[in-house]
Amino acid sequence: MNAAEKKRLSKEAELQLAALKIINRWKTIALALSAMGVALTYAGLAGTAPNLPLSILGIASILIGAAGAIVLNLGLRNGRRNVEKMLDAIGRA
Repeated sequence: MNAAEKKRLSKEAELQLAALKIINRWKTIALALSAMGVALTYAGLAGTAPNLPLSILGIASILIGAAGAIVLNLGLRNGRRNVEKMLDAIGRA
């Protein structure tokens, strides 16, 4: 691997790390949505008169937030592996 290829691969790894930071922020937002869903569900079910629409909205928020966090976490894991492989390739060459 020549110097130009190493530089290109290093730049690609740097860009992917920046993208992984953004994906991690989105994962945090998805987890926050899920946590708000728990609060909405509790608010809808607790009390003397249960509020069914609020409970349904809360449960939907939990499911959407958790599903999003799972997908984003999978992307983070695979992205980190990819960056690790790139950095290993730079180090070996």
